[in-house]
Amino acid sequence: MLPYRSVRHAAIADVARAITMALGGAIAFAPVEYALTRYAYVGGSSFTSSIRLAALVATLSLVLWLILTVALAGGLVAVRFVRAQLAPAAGRDAGWFVPGALDDGIHNGVPRVWGAVVVALVAGAALQRGTVWAMLNFREAQLTGVLIAAMGIVAIGLGAVLYRIASAAAAAGARALAPLFGAANPLGRWRAAGFALAGLIGAALTACWFALPQSRSVMPVRLIVSAIAVVIGMGFGAMLHPRLARRPRERRTGLGIAAAALALCTVTFAWIGADLETKYMAITGSPALEKLIGIVRTANDFDRDGFGTVLGEADCAPFDRSINRGAIDKPDDGIDQNCDGHDFSMASLAVPSGPTIPVPDQFKKPWNVLLLTIDTLRYDRTTFGGYAKGPKARDTTPRLAELVKRSTSFTWTQAPSAGTMASIPAIMTSKFFHSGIALDETNPKGTPPRIKPENTTLPEIMKRGGYYTGIIGSHDWWNDWGLQQGVDDYDNSIGKQPDAYRVAADKVTNRILQWVTQQQSRKWFLWAHYIDPHGRYVAHPNVVDYGSKEEDLYDAELKWTDQEVGRLLDELRRLPSSENTLIIITSDHGESMGEHNVPLGTHGIALYRELLHVPMIWYIPDNAAREVGGATSPIDIVPTLAELCGIDVSDLSFEGKSLVTQLFSGRPDSERIVFAETNAPGKQRAAISEDWKLIYYINNNVYELFDLKADPWERSNLAPANPPALAKMQAALQNWMDRVMYARDPNFNQAFRYLQDVFANEPPPIATSGVALADGAIQVAGIGTAPGKPLVAGAPADVLVYFQSLKETTENLKFQLVVWPRTATAEQVPSPEAWRSPLRSTADGGFPTIRWKAGDKVRDRFSVSIPPTWQGEVNVGLVVSSALQPSLPAPHLLGVLPVAPVGGSPAPPRP
Repeated sequence: MLPYRSVRHAAIADVARAITMALGGAIAFAPVEYALTRYAYVGGSSFTSSIRLAALVATLSLVLWLILTVALAGGLVAVRFVRAQLAPAAGRDAGWFVPGALDDGIHNGVPRVWGAVVVALVAGAALQRGTVWAMLNFREAQLTGVLIAAMGIVAIGLGAVLYRIASAAAAAGARALAPLFGAANPLGRWRAAGFALAGLIGAALTACWFALPQSRSVMPVRLIVSAIAVVIGMGFGAMLHPRLARRPRERRTGLGIAAAALALCTVTFAWIGADLETKYMAITGSPALEKLIGIVRTANDFDRDGFGTVLGEADCAPFDRSINRGAIDKPDDGIDQNCDGHDFSMASLAVPSGPTIPVPDQFKKPWNVLLLTIDTLRYDRTTFGGYAKGPKARDTTPRLAELVKRSTSFTWTQAPSAGTMASIPAIMTSKFFHSGIALDETNPKGTPPRIKPENTTLPEIMKRGGYYTGIIGSHDWWNDWGLQQGVDDYDNSIGKQPDAYRVAADKVTNRILQWVTQQQSRKWFLWAHYIDPHGRYVAHPNVVDYGSKEEDLYDAELKWTDQEVGRLLDELRRLPSSENTLIIITSDHGESMGEHNVPLGTHGIALYRELLHVPMIWYIPDNAAREVGGATSPIDIVPTLAELCGIDVSDLSFEGKSLVTQLFSGRPDSERIVFAETNAPGKQRAAISEDWKLIYYINNNVYELFDLKADPWERSNLAPANPPALAKMQAALQNWMDRVMYARDPNFNQAFRYLQDVFANEPPPIATSGVALADGAIQVAGIGTAPGKPLVAGAPADVLVYFQSLKETTENLKFQLVVWPRTATAEQVPSPEAWRSPLRSTADGGFPTIRWKAGDKVRDRFSVSIPPTWQGEVNVGLVVSSALQPSLPAPHLLGVLPVAPVGGSPAPPRP
């Protein structure tokens, strides 16, 4: 007799069973996840935060229960109705997940599960190997996709046959074991099978963890543990459901439980989950809780912009997808697009700069330049970074340490990102990868986005200075990355084919020596990349044997690479060009050794010290050796080299800053704040100074703040305590994010960054009075020339006009600069030969007067060309026009500027 009267009654029973199973899974999940989260969380926590975390875990467990209920109920009911269509009687049988009667001492469904497990393992392994083979041997994406699809179809067909064989074998084994093990039979009883399967998964994970350590970064161990807890709980729920179904139901009790759950969810979503410390503990201590928070975010992301409103995520316009915490904040439009509490103003583009010194005359040479990047080099694992004096006392980089003693070594250099894909392009352009570089993202999956030609790279800049340029790569990413721009000799033959076990340092050194030897008769720039410290790590017993653990092998890779760099330095010193050769050595990022819950051998997914702190060494012949503190970045290399080599880059803008002052004075920029970013797995941005570090998880709206003097290894998050430093670092980070605008268009970004030239922090060299514009809203404050660039007869130059905005105006003024020789007959009125600039708005229309705010100090730059016959002094006038004027008025006389003869120096300007 069938247990149900109709398919409808059977479906109702399926839903009830799904609810009970989901409840069992959620109940098992909550305590396990709470305990694991507290264990994994690296910082300290208060008692109240622990209580709040318990409430958040309970609430997210209810979310999990709801998800499991919907998925299970939908699946069970769908299967029920399909079976009813195929065989009407099957629509009224017991259904899935109902413990059936024993047949020869076993449950018949258990061997089928083991058969499915065998098929999944075999098919998964075969498809994985087949996919790798197809991707390595076929470059055409469509052909590769067809091959993988064909392998999938074959796997399905063979899997069906294998399933029957494996299930039959498991059933035979179960019956053979039934008399011996009874209820503990793992092949024939559900409970025993569940524990056996969990044990096998745990054993497999443990084996992979130790045998394949580089797989740790992609091995979701915590998620698997959470899933095992949920599945076991669901199994208990399925077993308990028949008993619970027979118990009388109390409507009042059910309503009370539902009301309590609703109240808990309401309080948690609106208050508890918005607590910074509580949410921070959840997302950093538990990948499962982080994913559930992501599901909640998606559920209340009404405008589908990727940001929610509950759990403290603060989408300030939940029904407008153009406004969210990751949006571009358009400047001075009165709208806070990125929900940071204010509208971004153009005035914030001005970047304050400290005192600087020029390149000393004795160092103004036709330098050769050798730039070496060593992949995955942590500063603290180097000899000069203190590793030789640490507990392990390992002298991993003795040759680099020798170079440091002859160089300027920057002790607090922060990589622009935590992975090669983002850091290398940033170093080569002095632009941030996710926030300023134009990318072509049509490259095949698994390869980095190609750098577009619109970007200006370091080799292109060196070409401006007359350099012969070369690149020597050692990784397959260099094959088609767009790095060839401006390169005369591009060689990635070492890294042409993918090879995780590549040993390349000796080959890179040989190629460098060969290349440099051939360039002795000309000025050259060469960038070479050493890949060896990047995993997988390879033992070098002929160099050093620190042990067989992964961290030991990493140290050995450093020793091996250091040996080859040392050999390179020895040979370079023997060449005639050595006295004129600059050597810069840095790294693209560091490496995790298991800190901060980041698996050993992993990088790219976090912005902690072990992943960002890298060396940066500048060897300049005859320059005093020194160690310099203060925050710096490898993106400073481009503007520093341009200044050292005397290359004009006034038409370009950089995120980095020239380090010439530090190189020749040793004076650190202790107040500087540098930045870093990563988008994997979620958007993170960091602001780092000598004393403080702030990490911002954009999607979760969570901050980490570390006092680097008291807590150099970033273990205690001070952001929940809201110290004064939090506001300062947040302001710096937000200003940077506003400025770079998460944009990847360098043309737009460069034009935007150019506007920082518009805001004047210094007074004008020559003051002007009595020139008021727009009914007194704007006053002309003075004129001048660019620092160190006076007017010279027969040469182009820039004249600067300084304005003071006293109040806002609705007049869109346009300006024309007029310059004419100062003579007795043309002292006030322009002479016929006067030079005139085009009529245009401020900053070539980028910042019109209708966007000026009260208090703005604006500087407008006019490029002029002084005829070679003009001598002595010139008058500077300004024509001001608005839409209300039908014709151009006469110019306002602003002042007088001296003009130097060709090859001479001008007289001092009049006050």
